[in-house]
Amino acid sequence: MKLEITKKERVKMKRTILISIIMIMSLMGTSLLAQETASATVDAVVNAALTLANTATVDFGTIPATSTPIIDPKGASHTDVGTGVQVGTFTVTGNASSQITVTYDATSTLGNGTATMTFTPDLEGHATTQASAANVNSGSQVTLDGSGNFLFWLGGNLGTLSSQATGTYATDNATNGGGDWNLYIEYN
Repeated sequence: MKLEITKKERVKMKRTILISIIMIMSLMGTSLLAQETASATVDAVVNAALTLANTATVDFGTIPATSTPIIDPKGASHTDVGTGVQVGTFTVTGNASSQITVTYDATSTLGNGTATMTFTPDLEGHATTQASAANVNSGSQVTLDGSGNFLFWLGGNLGTLSSQATGTYATDNATNGGGDWNLYIEYN
């Protein structure tokens, strides 16, 4: 059996194919034209390494068994301390004129192997001079100078001693101390 397509049917088929091709091309063109592009700028600030160094330890010297030993962080007026008293010092370096947050241990325990005493810190800080130092509370912020430097001076007290057991006291665990007193800093 032979199928014959009439001229009218051929024209109709051609039209249908042509319309289909046009619709496919228009859909492809629409999807290509519908694309949008946006850009984003990406920035980053890299901080200089923030360093903290302990340059001198706190030393109350030889103290009386019944006393109230206090080391003034400014070095001006110590109470009930012996010879060789020393204020602790720390140096900070980082980004020029940056703010840092300062936190530290509220207390530290000193031991002599059997007895203990509690050290309560008094921290002062300034960019350049001990005499100009101001009190620095734990959790507060300080600003590094134009060269990225800051200094801390550590004093404090051992409370009121009443017939304190004799011996050499230290914060290390070997003498049943509670571990060294810690100062922490970080960029804001």
